[in-house]
Amino acid sequence: MVNHYLGYFNINVTVKSRIYTILGFLGNIYLFYISFRFLQNKYYSKGLLLLAVSLILLYFLICNFFYYFTKKQPWFDISPKLARMLHLQPHEKEIQANSKMGNTILQEPYNRKNNAANGIFDEQHVLPAKLAISPAEQLNLNRLVAQMERQQLFRADYNGMSDRKVYELLKINGGKPIYAIGKGVMLPYFEMKRQGESLIVYAGMNQAETYPVGSIKRVGLQSIRSVDLSDLRLYLASVELFGGPYKEIGRAGVLEHPQDYTLRASVAYKKQA
Repeated sequence: MVNHYLGYFNINVTVKSRIYTILGFLGNIYLFYISFRFLQNKYYSKGLLLLAVSLILLYFLICNFFYYFTKKQPWFDISPKLARMLHLQPHEKEIQANSKMGNTILQEPYNRKNNAANGIFDEQHVLPAKLAISPAEQLNLNRLVAQMERQQLFRADYNGMSDRKVYELLKINGGKPIYAIGKGVMLPYFEMKRQGESLIVYAGMNQAETYPVGSIKRVGLQSIRSVDLSDLRLYLASVELFGGPYKEIGRAGVLEHPQDYTLRASVAYKKQA
């Protein structure tokens, strides 16, 4: 029932796992109570069986508590060994064998399209920009992402990799998350408009259909409010889509987590003549 009702909400997988762990402890307490009541009433076979089950469940609940509440794996956790025995994840020797045979996945930024949508700028005059995205702008961005997917401008499929291949790449990358769309995807069209003291980023499939997807709050290490726009001219050099669903190494394999797509931008600058 809890799983059914939580399905109505977009709750992070880790938060759900914490809720299940807490409920598991409450249910386990009830099992201990029943087992002791059976023993008190001299139903030894049923009582001992329930007590054994309760102790096994308690062991796994403690392991879950360490993993989901502390992000640490206790030394007595046997789930990785069970996963290897049941072939739920590749063995270390298998990874080494694949590497020797040339099957190791290359760390290529798939889906990344470095097109010069807004021209080519001198890298010495390009700075990273930090964007703030409001809830309404997030909806606009989600709509653009859906359009890009329909036009097959990117694939949110982990480059077609299976969980086993993803696990192999995660091990190579030191456990860093792998995103479904890869390193990033350049937006089809983007432009920057000044509205009062704000610099708003507009994006869309083309120039005829654009909508606001974020506002620039920082250029390099400097807040946009402290930038003298009368002395500098700013140009939007690039806007990339990144983030979204990602996978990371879990206790016994690969776990996928949902996440909103967001934007990464860079701005070129030129001093006023």
